[in-house]
Amino acid sequence: MSELEKTAPNEIYLIVGDTGTDCNFNELVEVTWADEPIYEETAIKYVKSSQLTIPKSIADMLYEELNPLKRESMIETFVLGVNYLVLSDELMKFVITGDNYHIICAYLAGKALGVDLVKVVEND
Repeated sequence: MSELEKTAPNEIYLIVGDTGTDCNFNELVEVTWADEPIYEETAIKYVKSSQLTIPKSIADMLYEELNPLKRESMIETFVLGVNYLVLSDELMKFVITGDNYHIICAYLAGKALGVDLVKVVEND
């Protein structure tokens, strides 16, 4: 994630035209950004989409440690590994922090479906 993406607000408004008068969108008008709309009619709201991420080292650990049997999926093996405390200490520490358990489940479910629900990022 770039520094700009990290520091950008979650939502921002594009203010089109002179906010004190009616705006004709067909004319060339002044365009500015604002933290909140002055008039709803002359503002377009942009919301920064969030992206779930996991570090590459965690993704690598998942593939090393989750060797499912023929009848089990990686997500099933992960849940069993957490329940029976058989995952490595480093992976368990990551799992129990914040919402990481759910993020890993989403990552593994996305892999099973063939879509990227969670982005793998370089380690910080």
